[in-house]
Amino acid sequence: MKKTRKETYNVNGLDVIITYKNIKNLYIRIKNEDASVQVSAPTSMATEMVYGFIDEKEDWIRGAQKNILNAIENRKNVPKINKEKEKELRQYLEYTISNYIKKYETVMNVKSNGFTIRRMKTRWGSCNIATHHLNFNLSLARVPSECLEYVVVHELTHLIEPSHNDRFWNTMEYYLPGTKALRKRLNEYSAII
Repeated sequence: MKKTRKETYNVNGLDVIITYKNIKNLYIRIKNEDASVQVSAPTSMATEMVYGFIDEKEDWIRGAQKNILNAIENRKNVPKINKEKEKELRQYLEYTISNYIKKYETVMNVKSNGFTIRRMKTRWGSCNIATHHLNFNLSLARVPSECLEYVVVHELTHLIEPSHNDRFWNTMEYYLPGTKALRKRLNEYSAII
């Protein structure tokens, strides 16, 4: 078994970190934190093939980087929330999320074990499968109500199916038709997280 190795490849001024490891397929990832480009490649793949793949994907990489850098810039421009405003947002979320949970627990035949509203840097929500406790991002108070509803249903769906597989997405679509469009709409607000 070959060891993992890293190298940097430059394509037209664009630095790409390539990690060769024991995997079957080639993957490109653009990091949300800084828009850096990372490629994971099989150790058995010829370097020229990896470089060729990166060269072919240059336009896609630059487009993805541009979107991430715009989101980073937009995050800087989101106004800060003072304590009084935060209190109002929390009250709104507690009331609205409680109502959505009551509605969907009945319909979906699931039971959560309470929820917490907190500041989260990378997620809209999360679900602890073991305890059935849900967490919601305070920033959800600043998205349309249908997007908030989407996140509540998303986290409750994890009580039926823990992973994001076909069963998960089919279940979501069954209980909340138009899931794909709602997910896309919610992503438009990623700058406010």
